[in-house]
Amino acid sequence: MIYRVMKIHNSAKILTRFEEYREIVKSRAARHGGVRRRDERCIADGNELLRFHCATFLCDLGQNGNSSICSHQYCSVCGIIRVGFSSKMDGISTLSTSWKGHAALPEDLEEEFRFMHVKRAMLVCRVIAGRIGCDPEMGDKDDPGYDSLVGREPGGTQTRLDEEDELIVFNPRAVLPCFVIAYTV
Repeated sequence: MIYRVMKIHNSAKILTRFEEYREIVKSRAARHGGVRRRDERCIADGNELLRFHCATFLCDLGQNGNSSICSHQYCSVCGIIRVGFSSKMDGISTLSTSWKGHAALPEDLEEEFRFMHVKRAMLVCRVIAGRIGCDPEMGDKDDPGYDSLVGREPGGTQTRLDEEDELIVFNPRAVLPCFVIAYTV
């Protein structure tokens, strides 16, 4: 059950980082002459997509009209809103549907961390996908040829991003959270 949808008012610093990253992706694609069909989108808008990312939070965000972010170190949603996604992550998982985003976190998460009063929230994010790699052996966080990578089930043989796929984005500046949907299962 959704009990609150909140629009995120990102700081000027976070917005600037996102737009600067978009320009880097666009200029890099333009320098390569748009060789691939997907590069056309990179040149136009950085290959921007709207994606979902499920995260947890510990505070009263969204309850009884509370829209203040907290400073608790384990409140993931508030941390993302305050400073953006962590650069220490190996990649930021984004999904095409909220159901896929929800399913990406273990089912028993709330039960396991009940003592901390952990809750789920769905972040609706603008994502600069840039050049998308499809082969985990060829593109990763350290390969400058790709900005993101299609995540897939083991044994899968996809060659492009389908609507139901996970997209792993390597640069935290490429993901801009726009809405928080606080919900219960």
